[in-house]
Amino acid sequence: MNARSDNAAPSRETRDRSTGAVLAITSDDDRFRATRVEAVRIAAGDGSRLILYDWDAATVLGDPLPSNWSAEGTDADTPSELDERALEAAGRAAIAAQVRDARHAGVEASAWLPSEPGPDAMVRWAREHGAGTIVVPDDLDERGKLETLVNGTSDPAEAVADESPVRVVVVPKRESDR
Repeated sequence: MNARSDNAAPSRETRDRSTGAVLAITSDDDRFRATRVEAVRIAAGDGSRLILYDWDAATVLGDPLPSNWSAEGTDADTPSELDERALEAAGRAAIAAQVRDARHAGVEASAWLPSEPGPDAMVRWAREHGAGTIVVPDDLDERGKLETLVNGTSDPAEAVADESPVRVVVVPKRESDR
């Protein structure tokens, strides 16, 4: 997997090089592809595992995973990270395919469907789950005005870099995607 195209500027890294898992923003469409490619490259190079963080999974109005309100006992059965089978069961076949692609590239991979939207929730989750690196696109934007009001930011990539206690890699958008 090639981490950068000829049209892409090199990614920017903040903080010192860290160990631990690599957490990368993804979605069920291809708009964060360059971010995933860079995250796989970093995880492979560091010998780290990769956790794909579905930026679009959480909304301020709902949780993408079962809760104790969904059915009896479902909250106790919800894992902290999801493999391909669990992602498919949650209706996230595209994210399952991304995990599978990372594994085919030789990287141990899983995914998470967050229940809270925004950069603060992502940084908190990364800290709680031992991520040493967070990989975000430079053009990460909120899903809507409601999320912006709740999260209080209009530049989530900058907010992640500012709030994160770990290395943050900001991946520029490729010229062909602009």
